[in-house]
Order: sequence, then C-alpha cells, then structure tokens
Amino acid sequence: MNFYQNIQPFSDYLFSIRKLKDYISIDLLFPNKWSMPKSMMDTTETVAFNSENTELKGLSFVCPLDEESITKTISKITKIIKLNKEKELKELLFKQTIEELKKTFEKNDLETLQKLYFDFETEIMKEEENGQDTTTLELAE
Repeated sequence: MNFYQNIQPFSDYLFSIRKLKDYISIDLLFPNKWSMPKSMMDTTETVAFNSENTELKGLSFVCPLDEESITKTISKITKIIKLNKEKELKELLFKQTIEELKKTFEKNDLETLQKLYFDFETEIMKEEENGQDTTTLELAE
C-alpha cells in the first residue's frame, strides 16, 4: 500500500505529519464534539495541541517510526473517525426520527399510537450484554 492510500481515510482531518527523531507524529484536527474510545486512549500516545479554528481541536498521534507501530496508529485513527462519523449520523437520524414521531402523534389517535412498538437488537446492546467497554472520553483540549 502506498503513502496516499494509508493517509487517504483521514486526509480531511490531517494537519501535518512530522518526524521526531525515531518517532512520527500524525497531527489531526477534529470537531470539538468528537470523542475517543477510552480503550484507545490507554494504548495510543496522544498529545493535544491548539487549533486556530475554535470549532476544531488538535490531536497528535505519536508512535515509533516503524511499520508495525505506524500501521496500528493509522488503524486507530481510522477507527476513531469511523466511530465519530457514525455517532454524528446516529444523532441526525435520531433528530429526523423524533420529527417523524411528532408528526405521527399529531396525525393519529391514541388507540393507534398505543399499538406503536419498536423491537430490534443492536450491536451496542450485544456489546453491553457481553461486558465490553463502550465508554468514550472527550478528546483532550
């Protein structure tokens, strides 16, 4: 895989890539409301930095300058972006669903609404039942 293919998944957030002696720093700018899974904070060396844009917060991912470490770090960055984008889409879907439910409640009588029922199992429910940690931490400022 070439360099472009490695950084392309997070190129929209890329601020800089720096070599620091025997380390590499991948500096990214994320929206302020994004968070990082707690499990990734324990295993990834991250350093916050100030951004000129008040809507964004900077986060540097630092790792040894070797193929395995860089691959793991890029994988973690990709997961963080995926999780946060999914969270944003869920929030949007939630807002849209609330609006649709409001309309449904306005248009239907009580008897019809009492038959309203939601039944589906999500991966989060499965993870919680299996005791997996789904806790997230806000990105450092």
